[in-house]
Amino acid sequence: MGPWKGNLLKVFDGTVHGPWRRGARIFPILPLILACGSDGDAARAQTLDADSVGGAVLDSAAEEQTNTPLRPTNPRLSLEEQAQRPLDIAEMGYNYGSSEAVVKVLEVSDFGCGYCRQFNEETFPKIREIYMDDGYIEWKFVPFVLGRFPNGLQAATAAECAGEQGQFYAMKAALFAQQRGWRNSDEPYAFFSALAEDEGLDAERFDQCIQGGWRDARVRDNIQLGQQVGARGTPLFIIDGRSLNGVLPLEDFREVLDAALVQRGITPPPR
Repeated sequence: MGPWKGNLLKVFDGTVHGPWRRGARIFPILPLILACGSDGDAARAQTLDADSVGGAVLDSAAEEQTNTPLRPTNPRLSLEEQAQRPLDIAEMGYNYGSSEAVVKVLEVSDFGCGYCRQFNEETFPKIREIYMDDGYIEWKFVPFVLGRFPNGLQAATAAECAGEQGQFYAMKAALFAQQRGWRNSDEPYAFFSALAEDEGLDAERFDQCIQGGWRDARVRDNIQLGQQVGARGTPLFIIDGRSLNGVLPLEDFREVLDAALVQRGITPPPR
């Protein structure tokens, strides 16, 4: 069992374990935490029950009846389907930082979520500089689909098709930067194809990936993982096996990361 799987399995039952559970002294006193979710965009950190998340699956029969792939907004997997699809978490998502880092952070984000965009554009670059450049933590980004935002599933598919060419990070930045444009687009795949070309991808191969469903299995796995860790709002962070839902100011996020390092016997980076 690899380090990613060992840490993440702690929260697969939808509960929060260890010293960061609500009310434990080591968890810092946090301000209002903002997240995109089905019960409103402003939500406090909470324990989420994965068993309460269910719904429809991708309709492959409908896709075969049209030249353009038809994908519902909310392609959630039933609990039965989840059980039949074991995940290899180490092979999922996109990693930043050293694989030798003891503390692992999983980020589950939706490209259509404004708070996810805010975190990735404003806070994450600073966290990456402080904690990842010097090997303190390893960070795994997994694109998720809440089903709340127009063209959200299409955006996740576009990101994975960019990843098929080794250009996930460029497309990730472009999707967040152009969030308003593609969310309001009546032709999202044409929008994403133009983004891919702007970022220097092979546009023809990108379009073939979209049309051929080359990365649909990865998109499904990402959704399954998000469901299993209880992502009813985004961004959701699993920090060394503990769950935190929502965006924090940089200094408060640093308190959480520093606590995780201390728990592992590692002196946090200086402030």
